[in-house]
Amino acid sequence: MYKKILLFFAITSMSAILTPTSSLAQTTGFQTPTGNIQCELVGEEQEKLRCEIGSSLRPRPPQPYRGFCEFDWGDGLLLSEFGKPNILCISDTIRDRNKYVLPYGSSWSNGGFTCVSRRTGLTCTNTTGNGFFLSREKWRVF
Repeated sequence: MYKKILLFFAITSMSAILTPTSSLAQTTGFQTPTGNIQCELVGEEQEKLRCEIGSSLRPRPPQPYRGFCEFDWGDGLLLSEFGKPNILCISDTIRDRNKYVLPYGSSWSNGGFTCVSRRTGLTCTNTTGNGFFLSREKWRVF
């Protein structure tokens, strides 16, 4: 009887160790399975979704005017709670190879944003239905 009780506690303890303590909905960021696209909630109140693509936007969009961006242009998109996304002009990065991996066929939701990961690319939307699609080959905003 003592061995059965000990085995029960050992199994229960292992289950607690192996069970994640945070759900996907609580993560503030993720990456696609290839790691090419990484997203993170940013801003003082995490009210914006920033997604960077390692292979850059293809085709790379022109800057609104010469010298508009003095940093890295076209390496991703920034989506606010309302309205259409903006092309990133950045001098830093949110890239972290330890970010949660969003499996293909799965979705992530947080702060009014929803993203769906597919083998064909990543689609993210805000509460007003605006958003973007990103992949190695193409991108679009809507």
